[in-house]
Amino acid sequence: MLIQSNPSSCMGRMSFLGTLRIIREVVRIGIRNPSFILLATIVSLPLFSITLLYDWLFHMEASVSPLPIDLPPNSDAVTKFTHTMSGSGWFLQLGLLYFIPFQFLNLLIVVTTVYSASAIHVRARRLVVQDMLCNSIAKTRWKGPIVTYFLTSLLSNTSLVLIAFFILFGPLLESGNVFLLLLSVVGVIIAFGIWLVLTAWWDMGVVVSILEEKGGLQSLSTSQNLSKGNNRVRGFLLTLFDFILSCGISFLAIVVSGNFSSRIVYYVVLTGLECVRKVMKWVVFMVYYHDCKRRCREKVDMEKGQRR
Repeated sequence: MLIQSNPSSCMGRMSFLGTLRIIREVVRIGIRNPSFILLATIVSLPLFSITLLYDWLFHMEASVSPLPIDLPPNSDAVTKFTHTMSGSGWFLQLGLLYFIPFQFLNLLIVVTTVYSASAIHVRARRLVVQDMLCNSIAKTRWKGPIVTYFLTSLLSNTSLVLIAFFILFGPLLESGNVFLLLLSVVGVIIAFGIWLVLTAWWDMGVVVSILEEKGGLQSLSTSQNLSKGNNRVRGFLLTLFDFILSCGISFLAIVVSGNFSSRIVYYVVLTGLECVRKVMKWVVFMVYYHDCKRRCREKVDMEKGQRR
């Protein structure tokens, strides 16, 4: 008796194995060319420094700020949100001062990482740090990556803030109705899953803008075409993996304790891990981009072969 396999389970297993293969290729890029690790360290130092300074200022201010006054338990979501924002003016100013240089320094990491790692991945040969740094900066047309990066950052951050707002201040969560509570939980899970799929599409759009010299909606359209079908599942898994790593590092930063010197050492380590995560993320999506292009070419060749 023949046992027929479930197509959906096979597709899920192939997507999972394809995701592991992409992550394994990312590790091989660093092993194959140690100069890339040095390059990633150099371009990450400015972001590392400003992030460490921001964390130190943030926790220093948080330690001396007065505790917020508790609101009545029957306050609505808008009142809670307004009360939370009214007591965080200094934090918002500090966040805005950090946000602008953070985005540009992060863009520097994205461009140099994607361009250099792609050269190593495609050509499969060693490159020196000077060549990788000069080529990634001089040969990249910055207009496309800048427009695409800030467009996708706006879309991703805005949608994530809306999901977080619904979780923290959503009226359905405060209604006391069990059915509405379950409905809101399901809605948040679905919205989060859609956000992961869209984030993978947007992030690969940034990679397209760097490697194909496209920008804005054109790069996002190319990314959408490349990520169709089984590729979209792998993009979801890659984004989920990166999100879990990011949440894990953020959680460790929140629960840090001890004296001042030990906390400084702890923040240095966590900030370094966050910079490593950013570099890994963009190398992952660079490999994902090339893998999607290869699969699309194979599909086109197969369709041409069937027509003959």
